Amino acid sequence: MRSINFQVTHHYPGPRFEGSAISATVSQEIRTHSKGPGFLNITVDGIPLIELVRRVELPYVQAEQEHLAKESPSESPPVLAGDYMPLSAGVGWPNRHFLGESKSLPRGGKEGETTLLECTCGMDDCSALMARITVTSQTVTWSAFRNTFRDWDLSALGSFTFSRAQYEESLRTAAARQQSASGDTSS
Repeated sequence: MRSINFQVTHHYPGPRFEGSAISATVSQEIRTHSKGPGFLNITVDGIPLIELVRRVELPYVQAEQEHLAKESPSESPPVLAGDYMPLSAGVGWPNRHFLGESKSLPRGGKEGETTLLECTCGMDDCSALMARITVTSQTVTWSAFRNTFRDWDLSALGSFTFSRAQYEESLRTAAARQQSASGDTSS
C-alpha cells in the first residue's frame, strides 16, 4: 500500500514538487485568470503525478506528433504528454474532492470520477486527468485514470491505494500549512 502526504508550500525558488510517497503541495503561482489559493501539486512515491502520467501518455503523443509532422512538416507539434497543471488548492481539506465527492465535473467528465489534474490553460472545460476514487473505512484507492479530451489508454498507471487515515491526515496538514502561510487563523 502506498502512503500519501499532502503538503502546502508557497511560491519560492526551487523545485515545485516535494515529498515522498504521494504528496500534494500548494504553490502560490498566479494563474492567468486568478491569483487564487495556489496549486495542489501531487507526487506519488516521490514522483510528480504529472510525470507519471507523462510517461504513460508519451507513446500516444509520439504517434500523434509523427502523424502531424507528415501533415504539416513546417510546424512544431505541441507537447501533449503530461500537459496538465495542478488543481487549485481550494479543492483540498476540508473539501471532500479528494475523497471522491467532486462538486463539479469538467467537460468530458463522467459521474463517479474526480479531477486530479487540469489542462495547462486553466479552463475547466478543457482536457483533464480523471480517476475513480474509492473510499473504504481503511483505504483510499485511485483507479481508472483517463484524459477527458483524448482517448488514450492510461491503464498502465494501474491503481494507487493509500491508508485512509494517513491520506486524510495529510490533507488536513496541507490545509493547516496553507492557512498558516496565508495568515488565515480561522478554521
